[in-house]
Amino acid sequence: MKKWMCVVAVVLTGLVAGLMVGTGLDQYANEQLSATAWTTEHQVVDSLFRHVMPTLFNGTVVVLLLATWAARGSGRWLFGIAAVLMIIAVVMTLRVEVPINREVAQWNAAAPPADWADVRDNWLAFHWMRTAAGFTAFLCAAVGLTKVRAVPRY
Repeated sequence: MKKWMCVVAVVLTGLVAGLMVGTGLDQYANEQLSATAWTTEHQVVDSLFRHVMPTLFNGTVVVLLLATWAARGSGRWLFGIAAVLMIIAVVMTLRVEVPINREVAQWNAAAPPADWADVRDNWLAFHWMRTAAGFTAFLCAAVGLTKVRAVPRY
């Protein structure tokens, strides 16, 4: 059994979950910003995340799937559940968050649309849902690591 793969899966899943929690808290705090300030902040952060997150998300899913394959014992199921939850988070990202981010990227920060706060609140509501999936994936992977049993060598 490649236990190192399971360790890497836990670390990557924890990193993604931590980024999600941090982003959610940041966006919650940003509810105090004006329309112009919020739009500018969201555009700047998204310009970085649109380059970083696909590799991080997809790499984490791949490593979780590899850990599921490599793990033995009840840890295998937990890594599998973590992989499914991370896939759900990726799907939510692609179906809801990315389209909203693309919409906000097109806004003139000096004159956001009248419904900007509704868009912000919708983004944050879905972000917390995917954060729940990502954080639960991390918990499953972390517990899974404690349950992995070694394959006997002959």
